[in-house]
Amino acid sequence: MDVFLDNAGGEQLRCAVTAAREGARFVLVGALSGQLAPDGAGRTCPVELDSFQLLLKKITMRGYSADDDFATGHPEWLRRFGGWLRSGEMVFPLVRVQGLERAVTALLEVIRGDHLGTVVVEL
Repeated sequence: MDVFLDNAGGEQLRCAVTAAREGARFVLVGALSGQLAPDGAGRTCPVELDSFQLLLKKITMRGYSADDDFATGHPEWLRRFGGWLRSGEMVFPLVRVQGLERAVTALLEVIRGDHLGTVVVEL
């Protein structure tokens, strides 16, 4: 892989380092594995990485937060992103689940990876 967008951290990040090609670029935008950890408070996402692999493969990692350039980039982002959505150049998978009684099941399916994209529980 050449580019990796990581919103989970943890073991997924470790596996991505293993699979990365030389010169790969990683953008770290979240820590979902820490938030879903049964024994964690969601404020940390520890992972042990082989720093020798980072050196050998010349991997670049950068953390990013939307707050980094919100004031300067946000209006331009909304314009461009909105255009992609309106034109159909970008689409998002959406699963609709009927009824609040199915909400817990839907959440478990999301965690298990049964659905791709957004899951909406309709009341």
